[in-house]
Amino acid sequence: MLQSINMIRTLSCILIAIFHVTEFANANSDDLDITFKLSAPGFHLFLQISGVILILITKPGETPFKFFIKRASRIIPLYWLLTTITIGLTLFRPWLFPDADLSTSSVLSSYAFLPHQNLSGDVVQPILFVGWTLNYVILFYALFSVALTFPAQAQPWVTIGSIFALMGIAQILDSPYREFYSDPILIEFASGCVLGVILRQPVIVAWSKRTPMWPIALVGIAGLIVATIIDADGYAEVFTFAPAAAILIFACAAQDLYREPLQLGILNHGGKISFGVYLIHPLLIPILGGLLFPLLGANWLALYSLTFMVLGLTILLAWSSEMFFETPMNTHIRKVFTLSGKRSSIKRAI
Repeated sequence: MLQSINMIRTLSCILIAIFHVTEFANANSDDLDITFKLSAPGFHLFLQISGVILILITKPGETPFKFFIKRASRIIPLYWLLTTITIGLTLFRPWLFPDADLSTSSVLSSYAFLPHQNLSGDVVQPILFVGWTLNYVILFYALFSVALTFPAQAQPWVTIGSIFALMGIAQILDSPYREFYSDPILIEFASGCVLGVILRQPVIVAWSKRTPMWPIALVGIAGLIVATIIDADGYAEVFTFAPAAAILIFACAAQDLYREPLQLGILNHGGKISFGVYLIHPLLIPILGGLLFPLLGANWLALYSLTFMVLGLTILLAWSSEMFFETPMNTHIRKVFTLSGKRSSIKRAI
């Protein structure tokens, strides 16, 4: 298990949840004006981690169909369930998700992992808005599945080539497909694939075994902090975040693969619930915020209370989801498609 990767993914999810809490507070208070940028590295880490893990976990002789089903079965059930709940909440209480577009095209696009603009018209995101990253992840799974028809050594490079080809083709597509599929953030998944290849090289394996990884991890963390401060856009954002994220991911993966895995208690196991944390917290924020802010006032007490309640309840629900929904559903899907019953030792690789 890549325990350190699980750790940074868990911390990233928590920081993203805090960011969304502060966004809610800013939108619902005239007295609070909070800038919380520490969530920014999370999205960049997610996409690179996806590329790295796909390279590291792919088994020889893996068929495209079975590979895609095994990967997608960890994402689709919970995402579809929570998307359905979001639609129900929006129909019942529209103010909970005022930007959610419940048109037929938006609903179908959300379930199909296709880009669609929300009601504000300036953001490409599904009804459950954090699902925009999953639209990319499912795309990556599809591209990598196609690459599996090529010889093993060519698969990462075919995947990378298809990403850049898609970014070029997207230039002639209509909005929102053009904006979504030409976004330079796709480069980060490609860089993750390159990093996965690097981690497999014998010279890197030998070097990692004799080299402490913590100084390298500190360099990556420092780089992410600098990138967050710079706060660039477009390609500049990718080129400031991607190298730092790659350094941190390399150090964490090499530590767990070739040295002594870090033992950080609950954080090591957080990877199993990180996907649930990522998807569940957006549903809780407007519900709990709608109760706390009128009761306590739109002030710092309400903000702190909302933050702790959202994090606590999110973690509890994510753990319950992993135990009683995600794992049983994944097992059932594997049986239906006659896939191997043995799950990868790298948990929650999305």
